[in-house]
Parts: sequence; structure tokens; C-alpha cells
Amino acid sequence: MDPASLTIGVVGLAAQLAKAATDYYKIFDDMSDVGTTYDSILHKLRTEGLRLKGWEEAWGLGNDNNQRRLDPKDYRYRYATATLARIVAAFASVEKLQAEYGIAVKGKSLEAEEPKSRRPSRLSIPLPFRSRSRSRSKSPLIPTIQETDLHLLENPRVLGNQQLLPELSKEISSMTDAMGRLQQSLSMYRKLRWVVADKAKLDDLLRILTSLNDGLFHVLPTPARLQVSTLKLLFDIPFLLNIRKSSQFVGREYLIESLKQNVEEGKYTQNTIVLYGTGGMGKTQLALEYIYQYHKVYSSVFWINAATDQTTILGFTQIMQRLIQYHAEVSEDYSHIGRLLGMAGKLDSNGCFVITQASEAQYVVDAVKRWFALPENTNWLLVFDNLDDPDLVDIEEYIPACNHGTVIITSRRRDLQQGRKGFEVQQMKPIEAIQLLLKACAMPKFEDLIPSEQTTSSTIAEELGYLPLALDQAGAYIHMAQYSLGQYLEDYRTNATYLLSKGWKGGKQDRSVFATWEISFKTIQQKSSKAAKLLSICGFLNNEDISEELLKRGMNLEPHDLKDAIRTLLSYSLAKRSHNNDSFSIHPLVHSWAKLRLESEPQKKKDIAKEAFEVVVSGVGKSNEGRTEYLIFERRIMPHIDAVTKHMEQYAGVSNINMQSRSRRLGDVYRRHGRQHEALRWYRWALAGFEKALGEDHPDTLATINNMAGVFHYQGQHEKALEWYRRALAGREKALGVDHPDTLTTINNVAGVFDDQGQYEKALEWYGRALAGQENALGVDHPDTLTTINNMAGVFNDQGQYEKALEWYGRALAGQEKALGVDHPNTLNTVNNMALVFR
Repeated sequence: MDPASLTIGVVGLAAQLAKAATDYYKIFDDMSDVGTTYDSILHKLRTEGLRLKGWEEAWGLGNDNNQRRLDPKDYRYRYATATLARIVAAFASVEKLQAEYGIAVKGKSLEAEEPKSRRPSRLSIPLPFRSRSRSRSKSPLIPTIQETDLHLLENPRVLGNQQLLPELSKEISSMTDAMGRLQQSLSMYRKLRWVVADKAKLDDLLRILTSLNDGLFHVLPTPARLQVSTLKLLFDIPFLLNIRKSSQFVGREYLIESLKQNVEEGKYTQNTIVLYGTGGMGKTQLALEYIYQYHKVYSSVFWINAATDQTTILGFTQIMQRLIQYHAEVSEDYSHIGRLLGMAGKLDSNGCFVITQASEAQYVVDAVKRWFALPENTNWLLVFDNLDDPDLVDIEEYIPACNHGTVIITSRRRDLQQGRKGFEVQQMKPIEAIQLLLKACAMPKFEDLIPSEQTTSSTIAEELGYLPLALDQAGAYIHMAQYSLGQYLEDYRTNATYLLSKGWKGGKQDRSVFATWEISFKTIQQKSSKAAKLLSICGFLNNEDISEELLKRGMNLEPHDLKDAIRTLLSYSLAKRSHNNDSFSIHPLVHSWAKLRLESEPQKKKDIAKEAFEVVVSGVGKSNEGRTEYLIFERRIMPHIDAVTKHMEQYAGVSNINMQSRSRRLGDVYRRHGRQHEALRWYRWALAGFEKALGEDHPDTLATINNMAGVFHYQGQHEKALEWYRRALAGREKALGVDHPDTLTTINNVAGVFDDQGQYEKALEWYGRALAGQENALGVDHPDTLTTINNMAGVFNDQGQYEKALEWYGRALAGQEKALGVDHPNTLNTVNNMALVFR
């Protein structure tokens, strides 16, 4: 072999070896049945895989156009090729993995009994479908490798060749042939299910692979851009909070210093600190001020609104998205990022993850908690803000289970300090309170005021109870209204009396701050009725992350009018803009006041609550329910949906067609997010209204019956589901016809119940009936048709007809990629289903 041929041979062999090695590392992405004790070692192994992939990309082994060429005359390149061969050899034998490294193919004997999974049925609106996940005891496709090939990979003589020797060409040829045979079985090998049986042995594999990777980086260093430390790549997340600190913050240095000392005292274990105190004392602002002063001390800082379970889960999903975005700045290989962060198969090509069921939302929470708990990730800060109702949010379910990191909780509840470090936040000192008031007023310092102004400012601070929130609000009003201090004091006393005359039963502190808002609200009413209406509506939404997109969808306002209304609320400090400027929040006390001020006007309160309900519900479920971007939006506004539905209970029984349609739409939303109990409640309300107003055979009535059957199906009440599906089917065949898409959807759903009952022949019969009608009425590439094809493939898989299952999944996938796109949830589920055929 001439030198040119040798060069080509080494390049080809090295590329083969590098690709096989990185593919074998993917075993660790698909590990199952491993406890938290394995998280650290599996993370390290995945990190080694990432290191190898970065090295491979740096040297262009998979890129024929790259200028870096492997030259067999260069000993370093031959050393690297031999090292790659040894990495492959560490994985290449199933028997070796089990005997030497404690990694085994998952068989029935290793499995715990799993609950039978259920496919969410098709509704009358397009919904994402679950992946089929029944497992077989063991794949019959375990590949083997010839002993001679394994020996050649483990002992490559090319390592010892300091010069270009004649026998090198023969060895390259032999190794290339061995790799060819190995790669024939590699695709099957990757689709096996693996478990860890022996941690000590797995540790030995980690040591070997780390050593081999170190050798590669030593002889062929990568460019500087790729030489990023593992710790920084994974854990040093740039500081970015979606919540701004107050520009009016003054004083309280002693509180910041005390908080800092409390944090430092527990730096060798997980340190949990509870900032508790009455609403409006500035707990949130104190935590923010500490963070903005000391965030550089931490490798990462994250903030979660813990007012409800839904807002807490949303906070974890936002953390995961932040982690994905950071990793993408180094590499946009989202499949690899997903594996690294414990989200394998969950990211689309844009780095967005799709959650279609409640269990998958918990999957994200667990993945983030694992990231926090990794032993290399010790220096993070996580804030849970507004944890005012421990009965709604079990905080222990969300705090990472590890002995490192810092957790700060803000709450009105004193009892949360039990077992933790408690830190009471009380009213401001008089001089601090005066300073805050004057700063918010944009007035000179206290010592620069005339004596009468000094006296009046002191009186205002005292009458406001030295409460930071009330002082900030009062100052904002004085500045905007261009009032004197004396004028404001007179107005304040009038409004405090007004609250008492209305039967206000709150304490002195609540009266003081509520009176300041009454002053601002009356002025806003005079200047902008739209802003006043917006604030009233926001009182019935969730107080955090009120997005402009939601308001645009649901409010009958011109875009410029909406922006003006929001700007007015911001200018009077009744709302605060988020960091990304696409939403705003309202302090919990302002939020409570916006509702409480309507207690004396029950009809007005009812009307505004209903209007808030319309704003939120009219903005969801209109179109594109299955698109990734819509599902992300819907997940984001779930706290607002929860808030408005809570206030609508009083309207049950109202005979209004529009309201019943809204109710069914809400049922669909809750259904998509796995909250079946709430879905069923809203479906029942809708059904009662439709039956009364439209009759039992109206399409809207029948659609609601179909959707209720879907809830029973999801809950495993198969006989009840069949009863309700048949009721819907009989009505639809009569009212719509046998080939109407809605009728065919119900037929598909009946088949799904038989499938989950294990009645596979019946399932195929009903799926076949649905498919024939859909192809005729809708076409072969319609999403509903493709869903039925996907479902039939699932039945073939359950029957053990694996080749037929792959054929039908392939048919569904081709159509979905064409009709829906590669990132649509249905397309991604079909891809996942195909992979599960091999498990």
C-alpha cells in the first residue's frame, strides 16, 4: 500500500472508530432501573462521551472536507487511532460489559412489574398521543462479535509503530474489516435496554474510559474553544433573572449582612433559609438585593414563584429551558444536550421540550433536581418566592435531595422555619422608611427638606407603619400626581377612613397599604378607564407572569391601548415589568386588594370575575393545539387558568351556550395536561348545559360525551369508557353520518380501549374500520389518518409482530413529517415508538 492509500486508510478507520465509540457511549443515555446512587457515576460517563464527541468534531473525523488529515507517518495520529480502537473494545462485547463492568441487557428477570400504560384516546380536537411503552422481556437481537475482532481492537499493534512499517497497511485493513463486521450489529446494539448491576465494576469502566480520553487530548489537543472545563460547561450558568430588583431599595444593610452570614455558616452542607414576615415587609426585595449583590459567589442562581404547584412546576421547566439554552451556546446538538441533562428524546430540533402529560411535567422537575444534586454541582442558589400556603405546595417535593447548595424561601408563614434557619423580616427603621419614601417621591434627602416637610414625611412614614410596600406605593403616587407631602397625607387619611366605613376588617398594616392603593386607583380611573379595568381583571388572574400575549388573545383592546394601560399600571408601581419585557407581575398584596375592594359590590365582582374568565379561556384552544409553540404557551398560562376557574364555581348552572363551549374547552386543556379530575368536572358542566339548551343529539353535546369517555379511558375505567364512547358513536352516526371525521374519531377511540384491554384482534378490527373511513373522507396524509396508522402499529408491536410494527410506524412517520413537520409532538412520539420496538 502506497503512502497515499495508507493515509486514506487511517482516515477512514479513525472515522469509523470514533463514530462507533460515540455511539456506544449512548448506552448510558438509555440506562433504566437505576437509583439516585448511580446519578453521579452515570453523569461522569456521559460527560466522557461528550468529551469524546467534542474531540472527534475538533479533528474533523466525520468531515471529508476538513483540512485536518490523519497522516500515518505521524505517530500521534496512529496513537489516537489505536486509542479509539480500545474505547470501542471496552464496549464491543455484551458478555464483557456484563462480566467486567456490571452492565447488563435488561431482561424479564431484572424487571419490576410495571403498571399497564394507557393511550390517551383521540378527542374531537387534535391532541398529542402518548408513546407506547409496553416492554418485552428481552430482545432476540443481541449482537455478537468475533473473538479475533475483539482481540484486534483491544491490542492494536499500530500503537507501537514509531515508523511507517510495511505491515501497517495489513493491520489497517484487518481493523477496517473488523469494524465493518461490528457496525453491522451496532444499530441493534444501541436499541437494547441496559441496567447497572454492579457500581464498583462500573466505576472501573469510568476509570478506563477517562484514561483513554485523557490520552487522546494529550497527544492531539483540541482547539481552545472546545477546551472548556466540564464544570463550567455544565454548572456555571450565566446570571439571568426574569425579575428585577427595586430601584428604590434603601437601607437594610444589617439584614443583608445577617443573611450573608447565615448563608456562609452552612456552606459545607445544604443551607435552607426562610425569610418570613407580614406581607409587604419586603421579603422578596430583600432576597433580590442579596442576589444582585452576591450572585458572583454562586455558579448558578435560579428563582421560582412557589405560590402554587403549577407556578412551581413552571419555574422548574424554565430552569430546564435555561440550561438547554446555555449548553446550546457551546454546541447546538440538542439530542446530545438532552441526553446530558437527563432529557433524552425530549427535545426538538430547536431545543424546545414538549410536555403533553402531567407525568412528563414531573419528569422535568426530577431532571432539574438531579442536576442540582450532582456532586460536582455544589455552589448553586435556588429561591422559592411567595411560599405562603404549604398545603398547596409541599416544598420538600421540590428541594433537591443533596447535601450542598443554598435554598432561600420567602413566606408569610412563620412555621416554615421549623427545622430550617428562620429569618424574620420586620418593618423598616424610621429613618430607613423616610429615606425610602423620599427616594420614591424623587425628593431631596431628609436633611435637605424644610422643617415642615421633615415633619410631614415622618408622619406619613409612621402612619404607613414603616411598611416598605406602602411607602414605595405612596412615593410613586406623590411623584406621578405631583402632590405635596401635605396633600398626600390628607388624601391618605380620607381613604383610610373610607376603608373602615366599608367594613374593612384587616389589621392596621393592611389598612395603611390598601389606603395607598385606593388613592392611586382613583386617579387611574380618572386618567385611563382601560388601565383601571385591566388592574381589576388582573386581580382574578394569577399575580405572576401576566403575559401580554395572553391579554392580546383575550382582551378586546387595540395593541396600543393595551400597552398604554400596562404602562399606566407600571408608572404607579401597581405592577412590575419582567426582565424579558413580555409580561408583568403584581405584588400578592396588590392582587388581594384588587379583589377585596369589590367585596361591597358583589355584582360588580361577579362581572369582573366572569370577564377575567373570558379573557383567559377565549385565548386558548382556538387553533394549533398540537403545535409545540402553542403547548409551551398553554403550559405557561396554566396558573392563570387555575385562578379564573376557581372564581367561576359560582356560575355553575348558567344556561349560556358560549359558557358551555368555554367549559368544554377548559376540559380539553386540563385533559392535555394530565389533570383528569378537573377535566371531568368541566366536561360534566358543559354536558349539562348542552343537553338542556341543544338536545342530546347535537354535535356539541356528542363531542362532550366523547371527551368524557376519553377521561374514563385514561383513568383505566375501560367498561365505562366503552359505554360512553358507544353513546357518542350512536349519536354521531345518526346526526353526522358514518363517514364523518368525528364519527371516525370515536371509532378510533373504541379501538384504543380494546387495545388497552389486550383484545388485539378487536382493536385491529375497529382501527381498520376507522382507517378505511379516514382514508376515504380525509385522505391518506391527514393527521387523524396517520394517528390511526400509528395506533395499529402499536397493536402489532404488542402482538410481537415487530417487523410489521416497524413497517406501519414508518408509514405513519413519513406522513407526519410531511403533514405536520419533524418537530410536531405526534411526529416525535412516532419516532419514540419505533425505538421502543427494540426494547
